[in-house]
Amino acid sequence: MPIADMRPIQCSIIQAKLGHKVSFPDSPAFHDQQNGSAGYWTQQEASVIPACRILPSCAEDVALAVAKLANQRCPFAVRGGGHMGWAGSANIAKGVTIDLSAMNHVSVSRDCTTTSVGGGARWQDVYLKLDAMDLAVSGGRVYDVGVGGLITGGGNSFFAPRFGFVCDNVLNFEVVLGSGEIVNANYFENPALYKALKGGTNNFGIVTRFDLKTFQQGKLWGGFIIYPIDKRTEQFQHLEHFITASGNGVDDYATIINSYIFTQAGPSFIANQYTYTKLKAYPAILGNFTDDQPQISNTMRITSLTNLTIELGQGTPNGFRQLFGTATFGNNAALFAHLFSLAEAAFRPIQKITGFQASFVLQPIPKSITRRSALTGGNSLGLSPKDGNLVWLDLTIQWLDASDDDVVMVATQTLLKQAKRYAKSQRLFHEFVYLNYALESQDPIAGYGAENVARMKAASSHYDPEQVFQKLVPGGFKLNRKETACC
Repeated sequence: MPIADMRPIQCSIIQAKLGHKVSFPDSPAFHDQQNGSAGYWTQQEASVIPACRILPSCAEDVALAVAKLANQRCPFAVRGGGHMGWAGSANIAKGVTIDLSAMNHVSVSRDCTTTSVGGGARWQDVYLKLDAMDLAVSGGRVYDVGVGGLITGGGNSFFAPRFGFVCDNVLNFEVVLGSGEIVNANYFENPALYKALKGGTNNFGIVTRFDLKTFQQGKLWGGFIIYPIDKRTEQFQHLEHFITASGNGVDDYATIINSYIFTQAGPSFIANQYTYTKLKAYPAILGNFTDDQPQISNTMRITSLTNLTIELGQGTPNGFRQLFGTATFGNNAALFAHLFSLAEAAFRPIQKITGFQASFVLQPIPKSITRRSALTGGNSLGLSPKDGNLVWLDLTIQWLDASDDDVVMVATQTLLKQAKRYAKSQRLFHEFVYLNYALESQDPIAGYGAENVARMKAASSHYDPEQVFQKLVPGGFKLNRKETACC
């Protein structure tokens, strides 16, 4: 059967079963899910108008919707937190968007070792519940990011040196398959699907519940220190030393997000976020950074996980046009300095556009993180301690005018290509592309390595024989990418 063109018919069929859970473009509920308090992070996603939106409240609602849409060959999108930037990643023009945001329940097992989280929850829902119980899970670092997208894309966290990537801490996925069947995927039941979902994003089904490993965690120490931009040379050196120490297991409780902020005036300041997940201020492993002077401002304090993620989220407000771009490199201060100079040159022609701000962010991925994955059944990311200590470059650019989209995209792609070329010449480039920071034109799945890609394609063929999530769900990063990746 050809893909349906009369998509409102499918909306009406599902509305007959789910009633008010289906909304149309002329309704307040639809508007709120697009642009209101429950809306998308970026202008690009909010501008995409589906024929209808479905707001399920349970896995059975999702199963009903998927089965009917698949049967009618109707294209659809899946929205968790809606924090991926590019248009169509979690929304679909004239199709049907399944919005999981009402499935935001959080419950803790009696023995406090497992937290079950709905597929539409955001990390603030999880942390508000667990902070009050002196518990935590390995999860997102920004409060309004969705649980589902972050986990199925791999996920970095404040606890990564202790527990690995966020996906490594999932005990069980409850998944709706393309057939509408609801299954569990864990180490013992559907293990191939379990591993595929740890990095495989929306290629296999819709995850309606995550069961997460839970541990004791009271308050922690964290915050921001802002430095003048001319401290960058020392900062690059501090970062290399920190990553080496963390990779050697010196102190698994410390993490850093090392950010260089560009405004319309050019490179403007350094904004570092530090977290120490023990109840201790100014640990020795962070001393090179925290002793560095001068400091423009300092918010370091003992606080809750919720409070820390709210502070970090203030730097990425809703309502702008946004894009991410990313690459992976070896740990080398001289390389960081050269990459910064490339960014400065790339951003200079676009820095005067309306609403411009860019972040050049270096995120450590020491061996202390990658060695944890094998201990929890492995994942699909393809990273291991054999890769050495790594760094993710995260480019985040915001602006306001859609007429500037093309120049921003060209500048970002050019920068990534130049960075890749130079790092290869220094033997400091790694093929891994972190999916949750990837540009639409990148191919993060390919960076997982041929063996993992083959395994994921086999899981897709087995669990989705009709290829519903390859053919009817165009959003996200597909296993069988047809376009050539840019960088």
